[in-house]
Amino acid sequence: MKKTNKPKAKVIKELAVQFEEEFKKTLPITVQKDGSVRFNEYTIKQTDNENWGIYLNNSPFLIESYHLKTCALLATKAYSKTNLNKFFEIKHLDNRYWASFSDLQVYKKNIKLAKEFDRFCILLNKLEDSENRTNMYKEQISKMFKYSFV
Repeated sequence: MKKTNKPKAKVIKELAVQFEEEFKKTLPITVQKDGSVRFNEYTIKQTDNENWGIYLNNSPFLIESYHLKTCALLATKAYSKTNLNKFFEIKHLDNRYWASFSDLQVYKKNIKLAKEFDRFCILLNKLEDSENRTNMYKEQISKMFKYSFV
């Protein structure tokens, strides 16, 4: 009995198709070529100021914008189910994450420029605090995404 060896490229392509089918079953979203995401009758795409906006399909009117694509997707799901409490909770979480992340970037830059030891210590404390808050919000967003889509 002879084994037929398939070319590796063909096997990889078959696996990719299989994974894509599994992905579509678990996540009811479609990713477009331009990077936008479709969920039910909504589209999530980048706005002019590089945030992620939620739009009704084929409509130019922005429903809401988010700093993170993940939060925009979560909010779209909540909005489609008319769960406005969850929708606003996600917006608040997105804003808190972005504020902490922005602070983290500022402190990373300023700590390199600090010459006095006192200023360095203060910036180091603020840097560690903002990094902890950023990681905490990132973890909350990740858990929320897992519970919503997986």
